[in-house]
Amino acid sequence: MSTAAFSSWPDSLWRNDSLVHSFGHAPIQVDCDVCIVGAGFSGLWTAIQLHIIDPTKKIVIVDAVQPGFGASGRNGGWCSAFLPMSLDTIAKDSSRNEAIAMQAAMNSTVREIGAFIAQHNIECGWAAGGTLQSATNSAHLARLQSHVDSFRSYGFGDEHITLLSATQARQRIDAQGTLGATYSPDCAAVHPGQLVDGLVRKCLADGVVIYGDTRVIDISPHCVTANTKDHYSKVHATHIVRATEGYTPSVASSRRATVPIYSYMIATEPLPSDVWNSIGWESRETFSDARNMVIYAQRTADNRIAFGGRGAPYRFGSAINSKFDISSAVHQKIVSTMHTLFPSTQDALITHRWGGPLGITRDWFSGVTLDHKTGLATLGGYVGDGVAASYLAAKTLAHVICDTHEAVTRLPWAQHASPSWEPEPFRWLGINALLKVPALSDIQEARNRSSSWLLRLLKRFTH
Repeated sequence: MSTAAFSSWPDSLWRNDSLVHSFGHAPIQVDCDVCIVGAGFSGLWTAIQLHIIDPTKKIVIVDAVQPGFGASGRNGGWCSAFLPMSLDTIAKDSSRNEAIAMQAAMNSTVREIGAFIAQHNIECGWAAGGTLQSATNSAHLARLQSHVDSFRSYGFGDEHITLLSATQARQRIDAQGTLGATYSPDCAAVHPGQLVDGLVRKCLADGVVIYGDTRVIDISPHCVTANTKDHYSKVHATHIVRATEGYTPSVASSRRATVPIYSYMIATEPLPSDVWNSIGWESRETFSDARNMVIYAQRTADNRIAFGGRGAPYRFGSAINSKFDISSAVHQKIVSTMHTLFPSTQDALITHRWGGPLGITRDWFSGVTLDHKTGLATLGGYVGDGVAASYLAAKTLAHVICDTHEAVTRLPWAQHASPSWEPEPFRWLGINALLKVPALSDIQEARNRSSSWLLRLLKRFTH
C-alpha cells in the first residue's frame, strides 16, 4: 500500500477542535515489553488497560501518522453497546450463555467509558441519551420488531431495548414519515477527536511512549519493522498488538485479514433554535433508521447535525488513499437523506464533508487474539461500531496478555480468529456485488415489495 493512504488529514468536523499531535518518529531500534501498532481507540485503550493491570510494563505505541488519524478521529461519535454480529451469530460460535454475557459486557462498557471520562475530566461532548432507530415503511417496522424479539429471546427486556409508537418516537426525534422506532439507553454521543485527545493524555501520564510518522510495514514474532522519513526502525517486544482496523492491509503479513470499506459524513453549521424546536432531539440521542444502507447521525454538543452513511464501492486490492476521503456522489446522497428526514435543515449550510475506511473481517465478527508462542496479538473488526467495542476488546486483550484469568478473558470474541478474505479479483467482484444489495433492497421496500431473498443472499455471504 502506498504512502497515499496516509498523505493528508480529512477535513472532518472533529479535527477542528481537537489537538494536533506531533509525536516524533521511532528511533532505529526500540526495546519494550509491549508494542502496539496503531494509535486509535483500540491501541490507546489497550495501553491504558495494560497499565491498569501491570504498571511496570514498558509500552510503546507506533502510528503511521498521529493519534486519531484513522477511524477513531473520523467516525460518527456513537459509543454504542451494539456489535456487528448478532446474538444468534455469537451463540452459534460459542453458546447462548456466552452470547448473553457478551451483550451484558457491552452494555456495561458504555457506562464504564462514561465513568472513565468523568473521572479523568475529559471534555468530549459526552451525552448518554441512548439511541433511536426509526421506521418509515412497513419493512422497517417488521425489521425493528424482529430485532426486539431477538433480544427478548435472550432475556433482554425494556431496560435494554424497547419498541416505540410513532407518537413516542416523534416526541424524541421528529423524523419525517416516522411510523415507529426502537429505543435503547445503551448508547452515548461523543466527540471522538476529543476522546482520542483525552486517551492520549492518559497514556502519557501512564508513561506510555508514542511515536508518530512511523509506518509499520511488517509484523513478525517479537519484532515490528517500520519506515520513517529518515530510516527504518525495528521495535522488539515480548508482545506485539496489531490495532490497525481499516488500515490492516498496509501490513504485509495481514493483507487479507480485513478489508477497508469507506463510510462518509457531513456536518451542518450550528442550527438555530427554530430548527431544533421542529425536530426535538433534546436528549442528544444518536439516530439511525431501519433501512439496509446504513445511515447514522448525532446532534453535536454545539448544535450541529453530524450525519453519515455508506454506499461507496470497495477499491481493488484493498486500496486506501486520502483522495478517497471525499465522494461527491455519496456525500450528496447523505445530504439528500438528511433533508428528507429533517426538512427544516434544507437551508442549513454544510460546513464539513469527510470520510474514511472502516475494517471488516470475512465473517463480520469482531475478535481478540493472542498467540502465546509468538507474542502476536490482534483486536478489531468492528465494522464501524468501534467506539465502545474497542474499549472492551482492549480490556479483554490486556487481561489475556497478563494472563489474569478474569471473566473478561472468557468472552466469546476472545481467540476468535476470522478467516482471510479471498484473493483478488474474487474479493473485488464479490464485495462490490454484495454492496449493491442494501440499496436494491431499500428500493424494493420503499415500494412495499419484499426484498427478503436479497437480504438472505447478503446474510449468507457476510456471516
